[in-house]
Amino acid sequence: MALYETREYTTTTYEWSLPADCSDSDLNAVRAKALDTYLIVHGLDESNAPVDGSWIQSSVVDGRFVLRFEVQP
Repeated sequence: MALYETREYTTTTYEWSLPADCSDSDLNAVRAKALDTYLIVHGLDESNAPVDGSWIQSSVVDGRFVLRFEVQP
């Protein structure tokens, strides 16, 4: 019989939502706010900010553009 382990995770989700037809400047402002929040949550300074987009998820849901990231304690 195989041995197995179970794991349970609790996550905190940070999410920002804008109309899907928002301007690029509005989207960039919200993305900057999301990055500021990400840095604060992870205790990082701007010199350690992620350079790629892998830290955030983006999607369009019900006519709204959604940016989000999750944190596991």
